[in-house]
Amino acid sequence: MRVGLVVDHPKRDLPGAVLLAYQLASRGVSVAIVPMYEQAVDVPRLGLDALVVNYARDANLDLMRSFARAGLPLYVLDTEGGVLADRGGNSPPAMAAYIGKSGYADILSGYFFWGSSLHNAFRDAAAMKPEQLHLTGCPRFDFAAPHWRALLDGEPRGYLLVNANFPLVNSRFSNKPGAEREAMVRAGWDGDYIDRFLADLKQVFAGYLEAIRKLAAARPDRAILIRPHPFESEQVYRDVVAGHANVVVDGSGSVLDRIRNAAAIIHLNCGTAVESVMLGKLPVQLEYLNTPITAGHASLPARVSRPVESFDALLAVVDNVDAETRAFDFAGVHTADVEAFFHHNDGLAAERVAEVLTRQSQRRGYVSLATALNGTRAHASLGQIAKGAASLVLGSAVTENLRARVNPARRDKRIAPGAVAYLLERIAQHDDAAPASFKAARARCATTGLPLASIAIEKSPTRA
Repeated sequence: MRVGLVVDHPKRDLPGAVLLAYQLASRGVSVAIVPMYEQAVDVPRLGLDALVVNYARDANLDLMRSFARAGLPLYVLDTEGGVLADRGGNSPPAMAAYIGKSGYADILSGYFFWGSSLHNAFRDAAAMKPEQLHLTGCPRFDFAAPHWRALLDGEPRGYLLVNANFPLVNSRFSNKPGAEREAMVRAGWDGDYIDRFLADLKQVFAGYLEAIRKLAAARPDRAILIRPHPFESEQVYRDVVAGHANVVVDGSGSVLDRIRNAAAIIHLNCGTAVESVMLGKLPVQLEYLNTPITAGHASLPARVSRPVESFDALLAVVDNVDAETRAFDFAGVHTADVEAFFHHNDGLAAERVAEVLTRQSQRRGYVSLATALNGTRAHASLGQIAKGAASLVLGSAVTENLRARVNPARRDKRIAPGAVAYLLERIAQHDDAAPASFKAARARCATTGLPLASIAIEKSPTRA
């Protein structure tokens, strides 16, 4: 049996995907980790029995329909399934309604849920068949659980971690005016609401930058690490703290690693407050910067955090961070607010997903070079056909590299075999498995043998 796992942003999603691949490979499944931008040309050449995609939205609906018409079973393990809005396009009721009315319910074989809140919304809306709805948790958060936590990087270093969450008004990938608004309206948000929300968010962002600058100046002896959202530009943060030697702006690496090594996490409406609770690190919410609209957009991060109502209150928490951490009820907050959206912090999400996938009936693997040629689209553009043709001749490992040279924004989306092999080895070793029996290498086209952008993972058979 061979299962494909689509990965959107490797920095955020790759460790969880490799952990899931490890659990599948341990059960005798061959796995292909598929870069999201290459799925249209790679999936038809991998011989898959099932595909797990990173979301179900308008942007990939035609592609998913093409896969489904070919008989490929499709599952969703959403990239953004936990910190959901209280209303609008990505609130639990709206997401459930979308799956029903968009046509996704007709083509999906299953949906994996981060928590019971979204699972219950799908169940109550009868969006899919009950046996297709699987409450598992998300594998990427397994590393916050005690069993896997040792795999996170290093020992606590005591810096203040400032996590930013402003990609809608500080985009790294889009300079087109209004692009963020258009994307949110397409996702089901009311246009007038989005106009008010984005206007407030710009105001809040300016206040957030000023708070960072004032903190750096007021506590020059405290090390501060600013971590922009993966989809944010870092330059504006560098400009704000220029001249402050105690501040580093660095968005690299895993956010779980950075949280584990921090004394506390400072944020505003950022979902990483949840990971902070999971790891026992104090999340501090700059509540005084919020407006009613930004506060009401997604309230979970605020509910799980220690709020501060002024800059002076922030300094007081920073100056007494150890006592504040001891006084924070991490277990109570997880039970009251986190669990409904992220399920149990038990490190077993990847195992639960793997158990469902291994119940999938094995079938003749999906292979179609003709489909790869047109990028698995019924009405492919000339550019999509050209990409498909080039990948058929050269292999998508080559064409992905060429496209990344032309479009630097795509470089962060590539997945290196060495990075996967390193993660896989560490996971197996920590789990008392034999690391040498798990292999990660470039996947090959099932018919031509050309190297693909996807990474193949499997476990070698045990010799008698």
